[in-house]
Amino acid sequence: MSRTSAERRRERSEWIERAESVGPTLSDFAGASARGKTLAIESVSALEDAGLFSMASPLEVGGFDVHPATQVEAFEELASVDVSSGWVAMIQAESPAMAASHMPEGIGLETVFGGDFPRVAGTANPEGIATSQSDGTFRLNGRWSFASGIRHCGWVLANAVVRMEDGSRPAPADELPPVVGSLVPLEQVEVEDSWNVMGLEGTGSCHYQLHDVVVDRPFMTSFGGVHSYRGGPWFANPTITFLSPGHTGIALGSAKRALDLLTGDVGNRTRFGQASAVADRGAFQRDYGEMSCRYEAARAYALSTLDDAMAQREAGEPIAPDYDARIRAMVTWVTDTCVDVVRFAHHHGGGAAAFTDSPLQQVLRDILVASQHIFVADVAYERTGAFRLGREAKGGF
Repeated sequence: MSRTSAERRRERSEWIERAESVGPTLSDFAGASARGKTLAIESVSALEDAGLFSMASPLEVGGFDVHPATQVEAFEELASVDVSSGWVAMIQAESPAMAASHMPEGIGLETVFGGDFPRVAGTANPEGIATSQSDGTFRLNGRWSFASGIRHCGWVLANAVVRMEDGSRPAPADELPPVVGSLVPLEQVEVEDSWNVMGLEGTGSCHYQLHDVVVDRPFMTSFGGVHSYRGGPWFANPTITFLSPGHTGIALGSAKRALDLLTGDVGNRTRFGQASAVADRGAFQRDYGEMSCRYEAARAYALSTLDDAMAQREAGEPIAPDYDARIRAMVTWVTDTCVDVVRFAHHHGGGAAAFTDSPLQQVLRDILVASQHIFVADVAYERTGAFRLGREAKGGF
């Protein structure tokens, strides 16, 4: 069922207000998160108490199934205060949502979602091996990367490539998928102290390992977003489309933060040998105006694209491969544009932006790391270009 305009306005107002309400806490503990290489527990609790970890999950498991465009605005608001906090909120919202929508009914769903809403870390890339056992279970081994927020989670969603006991790929007669997801309790996970990075330090996106961990079928999930057991229309999308609101919101929030920081800095600051403030220089005003327009254009493009996509889903229409490619290209273009905006802000931050305690330097380092994510890649442009040219689009990430 589609939301009415009035319902959308109420939902949007509520979730932006929720995101704004945690801003002071995220700001106060941003430094502690970066130094500790994981989000401060005070920030985690604030995000959780505001319902932001359950924002994207199905109603059936206690989530809120918030419209994707509203998710963008909520993540944008969080990232405009502290990019690491926004990033963790994104992962903690999306990982349980993916798990809940793709787990069958049974003891697994009841165990993970039957009590308080769970904190779930996840890695989209299937980096491990799930060996199919004769008793119907899977034995997991491997090393996964970028498990944001894992140190304060109770569960890990690990995607893995399926192999038979002899190491071969499943045959059609085996009736096994090529990739599966598994919900594993944190106590069975070896978390590495590997998060030594230039940006997004506070996300705690460590590597982790699994060693011969046996997972029963009820704790397995499908991979790729092809089939969902529960949730609204948005859950029927492919994985990248489903996850697009989060990455989009983080990029926009980073750009907004950079412009806000720069605006507050250049009003009274002068460059050596010049009497007027930086903000009074025509050259700066021209570039600032352009970057503001690019940020606003990226934001409008993102929201309209996701609004259109959700309207298709609510009308019962599948998202065609060419539109799915358009969504991914949007995420990549918005991120690329926001990187340019943040670079501009950092450049005009002057000598102060050279120091590691500079907020402008921090947001630059954050968005540069965020832009390295597998979902943000030139292949997105290739795919949408191929569709628009009437050529065959290649698959893969």
